[in-house]
Amino acid sequence: MNNKNSLEIAYQNSRDLIHKKEYHQAISQLNEILKIFPNELNSVYLLIDCFIKINRPLQALEYTHKALSFKKDDKKLLSLEIRLNEYLERDSEAIYLLKQFIKKFSDFTALKQLSNLLVKQDKVDEADEMVKNFFENNEEYGLLYKGVRHLHASRYRKAEDAFKKILVEDKNNIDALRFMGILAFKSGNHDISEAMLTKVLGLDPTYSLAWANLAQVYSVTGQLDKAKKSFKNILDMKPTNGLIWAEYGTVLTKLANYEDGKDAYLKALKYKPNSPRVHLSLGHVYKTMGQIDNSINSYKNTILQNNLSGEAYWSLANLKTYSFTKTEIQQMETTLKSEMSDIERSQMHFALGKAYEVKKDFDNSFKNYSKGNSVKKDLIKYSSSDTTKNTIRILEYFNKNTINSLPESLTDDSDPIFILGMPRSGSTLVDQIISSHSRVDGTQELPNIIKIASELNNNKNNTPYPDILNDLGDRKISNLGLDYLKETRWARQKAPFFIDKMPNNFIHIGLIKTILPNAKIIDTRRDAMDTCFSCFKQFFAKGQLFTYSLEDLGNYYSDYIRAMNHWHTVYGEDIYTIHYDDVINDTENAIRQLIDYCELPFENQCIEFYKSSRPVKTPSAEQVRQPIYKSGLNYWKNYEKHLSPLKKIIDEIK
Repeated sequence: MNNKNSLEIAYQNSRDLIHKKEYHQAISQLNEILKIFPNELNSVYLLIDCFIKINRPLQALEYTHKALSFKKDDKKLLSLEIRLNEYLERDSEAIYLLKQFIKKFSDFTALKQLSNLLVKQDKVDEADEMVKNFFENNEEYGLLYKGVRHLHASRYRKAEDAFKKILVEDKNNIDALRFMGILAFKSGNHDISEAMLTKVLGLDPTYSLAWANLAQVYSVTGQLDKAKKSFKNILDMKPTNGLIWAEYGTVLTKLANYEDGKDAYLKALKYKPNSPRVHLSLGHVYKTMGQIDNSINSYKNTILQNNLSGEAYWSLANLKTYSFTKTEIQQMETTLKSEMSDIERSQMHFALGKAYEVKKDFDNSFKNYSKGNSVKKDLIKYSSSDTTKNTIRILEYFNKNTINSLPESLTDDSDPIFILGMPRSGSTLVDQIISSHSRVDGTQELPNIIKIASELNNNKNNTPYPDILNDLGDRKISNLGLDYLKETRWARQKAPFFIDKMPNNFIHIGLIKTILPNAKIIDTRRDAMDTCFSCFKQFFAKGQLFTYSLEDLGNYYSDYIRAMNHWHTVYGEDIYTIHYDDVINDTENAIRQLIDYCELPFENQCIEFYKSSRPVKTPSAEQVRQPIYKSGLNYWKNYEKHLSPLKKIIDEIK
């Protein structure tokens, strides 16, 4: 290796080895290069990167010093030296280096690092003085600081003016561009935000804060694969950042990659062992994976770190199979006397409702369920009458004449099996049965149909949904179906069919049949009182805003029955209704008929659905991992004396 050509070959071999994660072989190759070309900076960079990847920070720091000996003012190397000292908890050395770095580069990010380290050492006054001096003596960053203060105070126009002034002088100022990206995000202009942040990273690919901001944009806009890559980029630069590991874990779980999500949360706890939020998230993943003992331990660890965590107590209760001890019940009652957020208070009441229910103290149980619902209802905006009006409007549109005149979808795919109806009506059980079939992928409650309806409603012509469907041609209608299949691909494995079990899709059956005419639709039914009261007992993580009052529940159920009666009239046998009682009382026959409707060959594992190890995210996760049981039938009667407002509405429907 004595010429430039040999160097290039050896260097590329090293890069290939790193790409394959064969770091030790890469280190050997790079050391061979440096024996002949001791000042070959690119090879030193790669060597440092390898030592970071295999968690050998001392060696990484050694080679960083080596590189700085012949490139002493390299910003990237100096930043790396600071980061490695921070990782090694050499705070005093890191503080010294940061002060020198700021003198050289007037770097805003470095100032924040320095401030955090000084605060960590209880040098708050010195930290404040450093920040003050920095902004007073730096015109550019003084203006940036003003913009940031306006941003935090939600004075967006003034913040934008400050950042634009900086960009007039320096169009590539990465800090001002990043904050403009944040401004756009806060204003809901996600495309602009993405463009701004992408530009920042084009100028400085190592700017981890910008990667974090971009990951947030991707997460909110549903670009989860891109969010995943963004967080991975940060972790490549900052492998000890517990917060980022936690965010990474959240994205992975949203992508239904629960095993890797679990590992990410465990990694987060390595660096942030006392984080209640991470313990809680890990508990949710364990629950989804069916690892209930681990889930219980994680929820209890959450409570150890934060005894005000109503969500942790509710998560234990929401396992359905967990029984609170007398001591835990007393602890919850005492905690409710403390200052806590309304949402945590609501969750604590729901947990107590379940705790007393298990003890068969139904009066105290209902009292707490009722309080939990009341607190939650005060936090949301929901109009039962608006829901009824919208339901009627949609049903009136999808009459037989309109349906026959609509553009025709050319999408002949029969992949999706929609399971819909009221929440807590047995949909998770039906999902578990069908997804036990070898030709069906179980997914989760996919938001895509609701998203399509929302986007159609917010069209440029201001024509409301569903009327806008008349303005679309065959191609656009077909594309809506194809887009749905494309956008849900991430949730599938390799089976030819998949389940979408968003219960609220029942109002959009007309849309489903228009864009995906061959889709299977299964309407799950359970006793009305059991269904509605089961919803009343459930604190939903999101959506289902109608569940927090008995009257709203009754009215929503009435809307649901109205809708399904209409859909059965216009689409007939295309919609299959399955009754929970039939599954309970005549299990094999009910399952055989269900599988037959799906046009699938019968498989015995569908009857033994409870043996499936697939992840389940819904509140019924533990229940569907058990054989069929009848204890849930007419359970509402234990609370009958409290349920007259609901029963009155239900009786009128019948």
